[in-house]
Amino acid sequence: MVPKSFFLPEFNLDPVLNKKEIYRFETITTDFTNRKQIKEKSIIREVRLTYYGKRKELFVFVLFTRKVTILLNQKVENNRLLKEDIFAFGNLEIGVNEAGEIVKVFNIKELQERWIRKKLELREGNAGYVFDAFLNDISNVLNSEERTLFFLNSKNMFGLYFHGLFGENDVNSAPNKRIVTIMEFDDVQITEEIWTDNRIPGFIIQGQRSDDEYKTIISNVDNIKKYTGELIYNRENQLQEGFLEIENNNINIKHNVVWAG
Repeated sequence: MVPKSFFLPEFNLDPVLNKKEIYRFETITTDFTNRKQIKEKSIIREVRLTYYGKRKELFVFVLFTRKVTILLNQKVENNRLLKEDIFAFGNLEIGVNEAGEIVKVFNIKELQERWIRKKLELREGNAGYVFDAFLNDISNVLNSEERTLFFLNSKNMFGLYFHGLFGENDVNSAPNKRIVTIMEFDDVQITEEIWTDNRIPGFIIQGQRSDDEYKTIISNVDNIKKYTGELIYNRENQLQEGFLEIENNNINIKHNVVWAG
């Protein structure tokens, strides 16, 4: 049991105006459905985050994806499409609330128009069911600000940085709890348990487990075997690094973010 004295009663979003911060986001997916042929994919994004002040009640950030690297242990045909998926959201002007959650995309019209032009470019020399499904998936997200916000707040994108955990914390009711959707596992839902830790400072995240002898992670559908993470800040409330690891019976996913300057 962590002593209550270690909990932060309040932890706020406190970005530095006009300061450009570089972060390295990585998602490593290991698929061991076939134990004889394990597939591993690593997607690394180098992103520049800049805070431009407040617009009404929202913190305004510009997120610019400078570089994308994809590493695979097996050859695939759609490597370029994976990058296009990321770069479709590669230049964002967003609004963030006090909790640190993305709640507004100010340039969504620009994103939609840019994607329409990119689709025409990609259709030259590409065709097929998989290709069309890829285009439709991105279009369906961008055509709805609600779906765009859900995607941007996911751990696949910026959910380790804009996590929605800032604010006041009742140390007498720790851990805080919230329901989250794991999009990689067909939108299965679990309950996160979150502790704030003033020794680091930062957040410790676990999936809520059952009270029986098995201590399994409670979910609405899937068998989630692992759900654990941590976000580490410096004393100026700047994120230094963070991770979240999720695993079911067939797939392990590691989301990581680290400050790179």
